[in-house]
Formats: sequence, structure tokens, C-alpha cells
Amino acid sequence: MIAVFFGGRSCEHDISIITGLQAMSACTRKSVGVYIDENGAWWAAPAKNFESVNAVKNMKFDGKRVHIRPSERALYVKNKRLCDIDVAVLCMHGMFGEDGTLQGLLEMCGIPYTGSGVEASAIGMNKLRSKAVFERDGLNVLPYTPVLRSQYTADAAVVIKRVNELGYPVIVKPCNLGSSIGISMANDNTELFTALRIAFEWDDTVIVEKALTDFIEVNCAVLGDRDEGRFAVSDTEQPVGWKEFLTFTDKYAGDVKSTKHKIPAEIGAEKNEIIQELAERAFRAVGCSGVARIDFMVKGDDIYVNEINTIPGSLANGLFKSSIEFSRLIERMIDIALRRKQRLDALKRTYAPPVPIVGK
Repeated sequence: MIAVFFGGRSCEHDISIITGLQAMSACTRKSVGVYIDENGAWWAAPAKNFESVNAVKNMKFDGKRVHIRPSERALYVKNKRLCDIDVAVLCMHGMFGEDGTLQGLLEMCGIPYTGSGVEASAIGMNKLRSKAVFERDGLNVLPYTPVLRSQYTADAAVVIKRVNELGYPVIVKPCNLGSSIGISMANDNTELFTALRIAFEWDDTVIVEKALTDFIEVNCAVLGDRDEGRFAVSDTEQPVGWKEFLTFTDKYAGDVKSTKHKIPAEIGAEKNEIIQELAERAFRAVGCSGVARIDFMVKGDDIYVNEINTIPGSLANGLFKSSIEFSRLIERMIDIALRRKQRLDALKRTYAPPVPIVGK
């Protein structure tokens, strides 16, 4: 049985529902949905079409509260075994789903899962850590400075000085958040105070980054596994309609039919090829598995890696449409998850020191 996990305790809850329902619809294997509500409760969700996100959130799911148990590859209702889980297809976005926490729980239970492992998931969610990884691999990132809440509270003047050295305008971002939530632009110190206050509502660590103007955002996805060394790179995509940066509404809240994307991005064949190469490098550097989407900013001849999404919206299906059907994309992610589990199971987990030979 395939268990599709979606929802979760994050501000990207509704987006995760959409991704989960899309994946359940496209999955060709027998599956069950595991909907995690906004309070963290798990529910068995029937594999059927829903009219809206609210329809999912308001369903009682026949009262089937479910859970998993350490060391067991199964889904339980109270003390009754509901079904065995062959693979968990993860459609979780944001904290407590995309950040390595759910991945760690599934590792403890011995359940194979799609997407990146614990370490890569944690790195991908943390913008500060991922930037450090990109820089170490020689990828370009915009100048930035991290700001801890404790630092800002202790001496705001030191923080303001560091930001002034970057030069305005700047983008202020929560370190562990996606979908443009909590992000603001600041053009002077007054706006910076406001932007920091907003960002600290979402995270104790904030990144202040030099803002580009008149740039083009380009996204590219990668399917594969770093340890296997086989990758499929998607088309590039250019979202249209941003001003300083793409807002949550730009990305998700508009009319789906009128959402504007240019595939491939209108930046020329040469730059598109470069971005596809850089996307694979970023995927390798973080140590990703399954599908990840890498977001870039292009200004003239300069290409910067912005961030990596280890569980992208709709599992980056739109970027692979020209080469891989959605059902096949999910199937390949499942195959990667199973092979990774086989490799991990083959590793030694216990160690017995050699017994000394008496008399020698």
C-alpha cells in the first residue's frame, strides 16, 4: 500500500493538501491518504476526488484517527492494523514535513519514503545552511547576513550596521519558511525594523539578503538520487507577474487557469542550459533524492541560486510535463525510495569488538 502524506502543522498546510490530492489522483498503485490536520492529528483519507481544500479539512474521515509505530511498517487505527505501508509518498510542505522531522520518524519505523533524507531535508529547509552548502560548491548566492533574535534583542545597532554594509534595498526572510510567507523588502532603516519584526514572528533566525532589481526568476527541477548518480533535469520555468518578489498570492492563491508561467524561461537557450546544469549541481551539493526544485535569479550574465525546495508544490509536475507523465514521475520517486531503503538496510548497524585471545 502506498501512503500519501499531506497537510501538516505549517503555514503551507493548504498547499500541501493540493499537492497530496494531485498525487493521490495520479498514483497508479493502491493507496491511502494520510491527512495531518493543522493540530497535528493524523487521519486516514479515502483516495477520492475532493471539490476543495476546505472539503478535505472539514471531513471526518469516518473518524479514523491513525498513527504509526516505531519499528513497524504499518498504519494503525487505535490498536488495529489498518494496512501495511510499502512506501510513503511525501507531499508535505514546510515545517514538520519537509524539514526532516517526518523523514526521521519514518526512518525509525523502517518505512521507505519519497524525497530527500533527513539531512538533505533539514539543509534544504534552512536557508542559512543551504546557502553555505551552495557557496562551498562554488555556486553564486546573493550577499547576505544572518540575524538571530537574541543578537537583535541584545544589540540592534550592530545588526543595523551589518545590514547597512550590505546596502539597501534588502530582502528580509525567515530562515525556515517557504512560499514567500514572512518576507519583506526594506529600502531604509525604518523599513528594516518593520521587516525584521514581521520575519521574527515566524522564526528565531532571519536572513537579510541584498535585493536584486530588474531580475528574472527561473525555476528548474531535478529527479534522481545523489548516491546513484542518475538524474533527469526538467524544463526551466519563468513565473510571470512578480514585482520585487513573488508573493504567496502570486504563487498559489490566484486562478489556476490564469497562472502565468513561461516554459522554457525566456532567457535564451544558452542560459537555460546553464541553469539546468546548476540545478543538478545544487541537487547534488545538498544531497537530495526524489524530486527537488531549485529557484534562481538571473540578471544579465549573472545567475544566483536563491533556494532549493526538497518537496516542491505539485511535486514539480508542471516542470516535467514535456518529458515525464505525472503518474510516471511518482512511480520513479517510489522506485528511488525503495532502492535507497535497500542500500540503507545493507549497512551494518551493530558492532561487536573483537574478543582478545587469552595468553597471547
